[in-house]
Amino acid sequence: MRSKWVPGSFLVAAGALLASSLVLAQDDPRAGRPPVITVSASAEVSAQPDEAVVRLGVLAQAPEAADAQQRVNETMQRILAAVTALGVAERSVRTEDLSLTPVYADQRPVPDREPQEPRIVGYRASNVVAVEVTELARVGEIIDAGIGAGANQLQGISFGLRDDAEARAQAMRQAVAEAALQARAIADALGVRLGRVREVVGGGYEVRPPMPYMNARYAVAEMASTPVQPGDIAITANVTVTYDIAGDGPGARGR
Repeated sequence: MRSKWVPGSFLVAAGALLASSLVLAQDDPRAGRPPVITVSASAEVSAQPDEAVVRLGVLAQAPEAADAQQRVNETMQRILAAVTALGVAERSVRTEDLSLTPVYADQRPVPDREPQEPRIVGYRASNVVAVEVTELARVGEIIDAGIGAGANQLQGISFGLRDDAEARAQAMRQAVAEAALQARAIADALGVRLGRVREVVGGGYEVRPPMPYMNARYAVAEMASTPVQPGDIAITANVTVTYDIAGDGPGARGR
């Protein structure tokens, strides 16, 4: 059963990602270094996202630059009004892209004729806004409202965690536990005993959000009510732990 996201609640991935390496240095009185076992391990936890960013846009073309920009401005005002009417705060909406570019005539080369200067036949204007949503159940509703108000682009949805500190800590604890397990297994197989921890190196984290619902520029016409399933965010922690070898273990006899 999939557990719902609550702060501090995570799903430990079945079968943590593991990698291990063994380093056995010979005793060297001059160097004063005992032999060691070095193990690298990774562990992954997953958490349900608690925020989303919806990117809605409008694209218009007209013979004159001012007309193209005016069409975009008017449509974007309707989109913003529709989104804020759903209770989205104005501070949760920001402009991500605003552009106005010329459109050139398709001029194919003609044999035995000099190339002609590019000829502008119109202008294309666009505006894209990002809407931050903390009630994920309303993501589809916000998309529908934006499209109903005239948005003709849905540039994607991204999901995330407002605070992933506890998830990262949980992943690191799991990685350290896996490293200890692997080190003990190696020591038992070699018939030696683990000593103290000589060194711990955190290998960093990787946070993988679920695949966006739509992750490319997408022209939208009419569509039914938009279903959105966010999925889980995966947080991976990596650690490398070096243990001293304290001496022979009970399994070393008879070897």
